[in-house]
Amino acid sequence: MKWELLNYNHEYIQRKSSEFQTDNLITKLLLNRGITDKEDVKRFLSPSVDDINNPFLFEDMEKVVERIIEARKNKEKVFIYGDYDVDGISGTAYLIIVLRNLGINIDYFIQNRVHEGPKVNKHFISYIKKRNAKLVVTVDTSFGTTEEMELLTKHGIDLIITDHHRQTNKVKTNINTINPKISNKYPFKHLSGSGVAYKLADAVYEKLGVNKKILYDYMEIVMIGTVADVVPMTDENRFIIKQGLANLKKTRVKGLEYLIVYLKLNGHIINTSDIGFYIAPMLNALGRIDSSKMVVDFYIEKDDFRIFNIIEEMKRANKIRRYLEINIYNEIEEKISKMKEKPKYIFMKSKRWHSGVTGVVSSRLSLKYNVPVIIVSIKNGYGKGSCRSVEGLNIFDILKEMSHKFERFGGHDLAAGFLVTEEVLFQIEKYLKSKLYRLNKSDTEKKISIDSYLSIENINKTIVNEINKLSPFGLDNQEPNFIDKDVTFVNFTKFGVDSRHFKGVVSKGNKKMPVIGYNLGEKINHQNFNQKFEIIYTPVVKFGKSDFYIELKIKDFK
Repeated sequence: MKWELLNYNHEYIQRKSSEFQTDNLITKLLLNRGITDKEDVKRFLSPSVDDINNPFLFEDMEKVVERIIEARKNKEKVFIYGDYDVDGISGTAYLIIVLRNLGINIDYFIQNRVHEGPKVNKHFISYIKKRNAKLVVTVDTSFGTTEEMELLTKHGIDLIITDHHRQTNKVKTNINTINPKISNKYPFKHLSGSGVAYKLADAVYEKLGVNKKILYDYMEIVMIGTVADVVPMTDENRFIIKQGLANLKKTRVKGLEYLIVYLKLNGHIINTSDIGFYIAPMLNALGRIDSSKMVVDFYIEKDDFRIFNIIEEMKRANKIRRYLEINIYNEIEEKISKMKEKPKYIFMKSKRWHSGVTGVVSSRLSLKYNVPVIIVSIKNGYGKGSCRSVEGLNIFDILKEMSHKFERFGGHDLAAGFLVTEEVLFQIEKYLKSKLYRLNKSDTEKKISIDSYLSIENINKTIVNEINKLSPFGLDNQEPNFIDKDVTFVNFTKFGVDSRHFKGVVSKGNKKMPVIGYNLGEKINHQNFNQKFEIIYTPVVKFGKSDFYIELKIKDFK
């Protein structure tokens, strides 16, 4: 792993500190994130609803809102058609709550990850036709094929698309679409699918001139979708996440209240890591293994007994998910271990693998080997691919060149998915090999940026609280990394599957601090005792039985 310490002229730091009215350390962290203007500092550190863009900057928003208000006036049945991941589910649940609050007749339908076919979803169209639907609003998906859209039109059902994925083909011009990726006027391009759902609700409430309080009261739902979809922690997303995290202290979503207790997060200040590592996987498990619709019910259900049943189903599904993930991961790891050299990319396929968990396995492998990973599960003559990439290598653009070969295709720069016939799969494999095999060592060498030198002897609650003003952390606003030297490992224990991680204690001078190192289990051994190391770390607030303490998250050491 290559270490890169970011440095600035001392006089420049002093000048900017005076301008920003922040201390030197926070100033350096802001500059490292490309924030150089005083006004941008204020918006970054204290995101407000006042900084939210006007939703009517979306070209089709006026027409979309008028159609929804017409449905309200005529008491028409409106169906929300949501994607099956946490982002789509969360956006769907949010729209159900806030649009029903306006008296709109709302029902919903969630795609099934496992049983979804490559062709027209006639089941869905038949389902909503029987229920006299007049309008469909998608969340986090472009709905599908032109054929599907024409079937809706044939049955007198209007369609509104809300999505945030990059498009491979132009959407039919007569379909009203809210998507920041294809908008020429909307300035922020990185909303999640649930974030786009919020913009739609905001516009409807604005047009009707009604109180928007409920939009913010349920922002934790949008926040969970936003964090789970790994979008940049910048601009409007910062307001969504900060507002949502604040709501969790006294959430109005009864299911979330009970889930937080089950996960033993109650009494804690929940952060984005807690959402990503604990809450989102529980919500995602049902969709990966069984039915995502139940997760929508989890968000909107008020009956205690039904909520408890859903959580029990989540727990069951999560155990199955872990089992399936471990089996696939271990099988691929065994194949990699037999390779003569470190792979430049990973492409694996099997008829035994469950498509609902391949995305998670792809992410784990991409993180470990710092290479693009494509895992394909084959079923009923179709291959379903989950792709994850690394910084600087846009997997979406690479695959886009072959988009005419796919039955379905979509995604982001670093994550994409496709559905292809088994007959064509070998062409995709050959194409990816030609594109990815040319990667050289420097392309795949993992780099870690270091924000500043900071001795662990100086770490205290005040400094950590100052650092956390830059939260939420995530894509495009990574956790700050600090470097220190002459640090000694006092003790450690390994944990996790294959002892991948470790936790223990380090010391320097008279200071001892607990540490945790994810995916560093292979690197540490008892020979490390009594040696002095340089460490890269992030200080993290943790909670004990009676008080909080500071733990160092070790990113690397040498």
